[in-house]
This record gives sequence, structure tokens and C-alpha cells, in this order.
Amino acid sequence: MIPIMPTFLPGRFRIVAGTRADYLALRCFHYRQHDPRTWAAIWAIRYAARDAPIADERAIAVGVLSWPTAVNGGRDRAFRLTGLRYGQKIAFANANVRTISRVIVHPQFRSLGLASALVRWLCTHCPTRYVEASAQMGRAHPLFVAGGMTRITGTPADKPVYYLFDRERPSEGPNHAQAKPEDGAVDRRDEPLDEADRRTAGGDGNAA
Repeated sequence: MIPIMPTFLPGRFRIVAGTRADYLALRCFHYRQHDPRTWAAIWAIRYAARDAPIADERAIAVGVLSWPTAVNGGRDRAFRLTGLRYGQKIAFANANVRTISRVIVHPQFRSLGLASALVRWLCTHCPTRYVEASAQMGRAHPLFVAGGMTRITGTPADKPVYYLFDRERPSEGPNHAQAKPEDGAVDRRDEPLDEADRRTAGGDGNAA
């Protein structure tokens, strides 16, 4: 799916596979001062005059996909993971989920729908079935919903809002986001911790 790019400006927009340099050029415009702790993919929107060569394009928006953290309260509620062991949670998350950790748009290009276009692109070009996002400003800014994600209800007022996108069921509501055995969230709480769980619980470098 190719998102609709603005056509009323005298220039061209392209969504392309981005680089860390694209992120570094724009990170000063994000409200968080620290960088994402992991990197799974970067996509950028680049802009240039309509007839300019590609070499003249500059990154004016960037989105970062990261490996998921091991524990996320919104994810636990959405997938009914509460009560599973740390190793089981991180194994499920690494296999099935990626996290949108940054969406940054240059101030000169805001209010054009670029942020929601990036969110939709990240969701539809992710290798895992599920894409999640957690945002403190989620109660005030609709970019994740505008990008096709579902807001998961039940988030405490002092916690970031949790959003989820299911690539296999993109048009369904929040109740579809329930982990099933085939998704990897098998309840094995009464079983001994096996060798795979030990390796995962110790950290495999994928989770933030």
C-alpha cells in the first residue's frame, strides 16, 4: 500500500528505506532526548523540488521500528500474557511483534499527514504480524489511529497509551488482539523452564 503524499506543495515526496543518518538529522525535533535502544528498520520520507535529482532529496520525516521490550503492560493486556514468565514473554514478543519507537517530522512539514503516512507504512512493511506503539502523547495526538492502529483500552492514566496493528486483520477492533497458541503465547506456567527459555530470559540482544 502506497500512502497518499501531499500534492499541493511544489516538490515531490518519496518514502524510502532510511538510514541512521536520516534519523540523526531529525532526532532534535523529537520530545525524547535519548535514542531508541534497538533498531529493526528505518523508513524515511524525503523531499526535493519536483524536477531535482535524487541526490538533492533530504529527509523530512523518519520512522523507526525497534525490537520489542521484554515487558509491556499494554501488550500483556492485549495478548493476555500476564502471568507468563519473562523468557516466555520475550520469546513471544521477539517472534511476533515489532515496536514503533520513533516517528519524527521536521517542523516545516508538520500537519501534512506525513506522520500517519509513516505509521501506516511501518505497519504494512513490517516482517512480523503485529506492530505496537506506546506513547505518552497518545491521548492528545491521533497519529497512530490515523495510521491504522487500534488503541487498546484500559491503560492507566499515568501510563503511555498502547496501540496495536494486526497485519492479518487490519480492519478489526481491539478485541481481535488476543494471543492464541499459534501466535506463540502458549501458557506453560506450570512447566519447567527449558533451555530455550533460559537462553531467551538471559537476553539475546534483540529486546530493548
